[in-house]
Amino acid sequence: MNVAQEKFSYMLPEERQQQNVRARRQLSKRTIRKGKILVTGCILALFITGLTIAYYYAQVAAVGYQISQLQNELANLQAEQEYLESQANQLLSLQRIEAIATTKLGMVKPNPKEVVLVAALPKSPQEGQNSPTNQPKPQGAHEHTVGDKDNHEQRENGKSPIIEALMDLVNRWEKKR
Repeated sequence: MNVAQEKFSYMLPEERQQQNVRARRQLSKRTIRKGKILVTGCILALFITGLTIAYYYAQVAAVGYQISQLQNELANLQAEQEYLESQANQLLSLQRIEAIATTKLGMVKPNPKEVVLVAALPKSPQEGQNSPTNQPKPQGAHEHTVGDKDNHEQRENGKSPIIEALMDLVNRWEKKR
């Protein structure tokens, strides 16, 4: 006859809980290995993320440095441009050109008796129809002065030939120096 043997446990309930906890603590080697790999992977992922963030911050800093260098260079170029513009304006001033013409080139101002005044031509043909300069002249009067030719050339070119000639002389004189 077979009699089933009963196992009696003479442990207190608290001891039974501790025994269950110990059994749970003893995990399989495979589970432990998976946990180690998981922790190592997380640490590696955090490390790579940190390196990536550091790389991008370094790139931002490098671009910021380049921007500041280019802003300094731009400011220097703008200051140089302002200086060169002021020099150009100073060299092209009429007072300077007159001083060079009178002192270094030996030119003199004309006497008021030698000056021939020429009336300016009207801007549009309608204005000129009623002006006294466009009224018919008597047949015997043919007044063509040098001023009329200069005025005609000035209208064609948009520049005064006298000023152009003076500027040309000044430029030649400065090249010889």
